[in-house]
Amino acid sequence: METKNTLRSHYREARKDVKDKEKLSEIICARIKTLEIYQKSAFPALYWACANEASLLKICEERQKAGLKFGLPRSLNENGEMEFFEAKLNEMSLDCHKILSPLAEKRILPQDLDCIFVPALAFDFLGNRLGQGGGYYDRYLKGCVNAIKIGVCFSVQISQNSLKTNELDEKVNFIISEKGIIKC
Repeated sequence: METKNTLRSHYREARKDVKDKEKLSEIICARIKTLEIYQKSAFPALYWACANEASLLKICEERQKAGLKFGLPRSLNENGEMEFFEAKLNEMSLDCHKILSPLAEKRILPQDLDCIFVPALAFDFLGNRLGQGGGYYDRYLKGCVNAIKIGVCFSVQISQNSLKTNELDEKVNFIISEKGIIKC
């Protein structure tokens, strides 16, 4: 079995090589909007795409324009601590990793979330995810006891084989790509 670092390299390259990321991201956003949990959510936890991830910018822009709330993550330090805060696209700053993030003002408690959209390098059909390796999302997802966890990726990031996991890894309930929605 391949090591996690070998798999990370493979899926980073696969994601980097995806053509028409903007168009595919728009398709993914359209699929997200069909989810009942998203439609009913008063405060979905989204993410700000970086490093060739599928972008949820359209959803963020639409929610803000409609006056609807949403949260985005902010890394608090380089030790894997991340929190979600209410986001306003015109009030963002760089976090400790130089990722555009919401201001650390209106914190959203993980147990208060009803749905959270999660990026990763890869997912498998069982809902296992392969993250960047820092454990930020795994730590945060442990506290999201009431949330439906939804993985977001391009279809090339969905592994046909089970991903290697350990006791620290958190699963998702659904995976959304440009090709469809998978219930795990």
